[in-house]
Amino acid sequence: MNDSFDDLKNGVVLAELGGHGDGPYCAKHGTGAALVVLGTYIVDPGDAVPYDPAFVFKPGRDSYADYLREHIAAARASGAAVGVSVISVNLDDTIDFLLAAEEAGVDYVSLCLHSVMEMFVSVGLSSALLRRENWGRLREHLSACLEALEGPFIPKMGIGWAPDDVEAVAEMVDVGVSIIHANVGDAASDSGADVIRRLKRYGMFLIAGGGIKTAQDARRVLEVGADAVAIGTAAMDDPGLCGHIQAALRDMPPCKA
Repeated sequence: MNDSFDDLKNGVVLAELGGHGDGPYCAKHGTGAALVVLGTYIVDPGDAVPYDPAFVFKPGRDSYADYLREHIAAARASGAAVGVSVISVNLDDTIDFLLAAEEAGVDYVSLCLHSVMEMFVSVGLSSALLRRENWGRLREHLSACLEALEGPFIPKMGIGWAPDDVEAVAEMVDVGVSIIHANVGDAASDSGADVIRRLKRYGMFLIAGGGIKTAQDARRVLEVGADAVAIGTAAMDDPGLCGHIQAALRDMPPCKA
């Protein structure tokens, strides 16, 4: 597995956005970015998942394989690398969905450790895996994903949504994770810069996001240590935002961090 991630260095990532982030959305809003991420999708056997139904699938390839092929192909119109993000109560369903995405030609796969939905945190999953008492299970889930998947694997986490979130990155790196995506709140603020510096102490490739709206915001996030920047809700109102910021970053002197 390539751990350099040269295609993402100083790049802009269109973050996954459940309810919006399908193939056509990523193609439109991610044009010119380095990476667009489809999802986050939920795989669940239930009939009343409190989430946009277009982003919920029953377990099994018959449910999602054709969808993944169609939407990964559509997202390629952005010109960016394409990722897929998923979460499920059942780890086997999570891995099978990501394997299907790899078979459909996706470039990156992502596990959502960001959700605060009750259906996940009540059973110690997603953002709850970042709590110290769940670190053993976190290691098991990440190790299983790393063993099963062929391509680059990105855990997506939210900082400040669990008490031990920053320290949990040490557990991730220890089992072999080499790239993470962290929502650090207001990434371009002083507090966001402090979190980014703390995360980078663990040595992995860091995609940092949260409140980035301008090239100046993105530049500051890179200068304090992030390797790439993520943009989510800000891109909804301006489909050209990711491409504009990416173009501006290319025109700036290379970051030393």
